[in-house]
Amino acid sequence: MTTSERIRRQMELRGLSYGELAASTGLAKSAIHRYATGETGKIPTEALEKLARSLGVTPSYLTGWEEEHPHTLAAHFEGEEFSEDELREIENFVRFVKSRRK
Repeated sequence: MTTSERIRRQMELRGLSYGELAASTGLAKSAIHRYATGETGKIPTEALEKLARSLGVTPSYLTGWEEEHPHTLAAHFEGEEFSEDELREIENFVRFVKSRRK
């Protein structure tokens, strides 16, 4: 699976449009379209990181360096959006809970 296919697949799984992904990443909608359709294979590292974060995967997964489908933690939050700092806190809490396993 190519990077563009992985981007499109994750967008579909999350029900995200190009506009929604652009809003959450700060990237241009046209750039996301080029990345997702394979029109360009050159995705800047910073853009790849923003896409991965917004899609709930790693840059390694999007590029194909990591083949295993990522584990996704999903929840419903009554329309509230989380800041980047809050999302990092949530990820840290997940790591903490996992670290307590025997």
